[in-house]
Amino acid sequence: MNSLILVSLILSVLLGIFRGIDLTFWTDAETGLCVVGPVWLRYAALAAVVGIAVAAGRSSQPKPDALRGRCIPSGVAALAAAVCYGETAVLRILWMHSSVVMLLRAVLEALCAFWMLGLGLSWLRKDWKAPTRSLTPAVLGSVIFYWCVLARFMENSSSWHRVAPTAMVWQLLAGLVFLSALARALYLPGTSDGRTLCAGALASFALCLCWEMPSVVQMLTENGSAALLTPELLFRLGLCCVGVLGGLCAVRCCRAGQGA
Repeated sequence: MNSLILVSLILSVLLGIFRGIDLTFWTDAETGLCVVGPVWLRYAALAAVVGIAVAAGRSSQPKPDALRGRCIPSGVAALAAAVCYGETAVLRILWMHSSVVMLLRAVLEALCAFWMLGLGLSWLRKDWKAPTRSLTPAVLGSVIFYWCVLARFMENSSSWHRVAPTAMVWQLLAGLVFLSALARALYLPGTSDGRTLCAGALASFALCLCWEMPSVVQMLTENGSAALLTPELLFRLGLCCVGVLGGLCAVRCCRAGQGA
């Protein structure tokens, strides 16, 4: 594997460890405000790791066609994402209180779950074939990320000391770029840009998994198993699954590129 890819993966894991320590000791749990150290240190660390991930992906020689084949870990990760987004949609419908906006979001999350389900099943098949007959489910399944980016811009706190809302925009954009490039690689292999796919996959691993997982653990620690019945936590768990998928796809593409 490309040494820069390996460095990117290691730095992403270290970023997650740093984020966990930051949430535990240096961030106020109730307000989300940084209480120790400059807030720009968090942004600098996040930007540096994501920048290295993008640089590693752009400098590699990945083979996107490697994703058009059986892979049990990738299939399991995609199915886990489908379960998370599917349960999120169901809970959001139950809790929407006649809100049209929440109903629309639940529909988009259900479409994402359908896309992830097809993706997971296709990777678990011995005779691989495209997740769906057309590209439409993949496109519709990614719309939820557009929706959430717009929602975050409208809901984001005016205080830059609350890192989580700003970082969430980065996470959603990374997931969107990765899933869009992945869909193109699976359905339109002749037009796929492997470097963009690899860069988006590594960025998703850093942002959606490593940066997000400490927040998920904190929510579970504070609220216990009851947190698993909230749409917010399940959506975040789905985001973590997308991050796992990003790491796996990056490794598969780069290994195939080195073996070519």
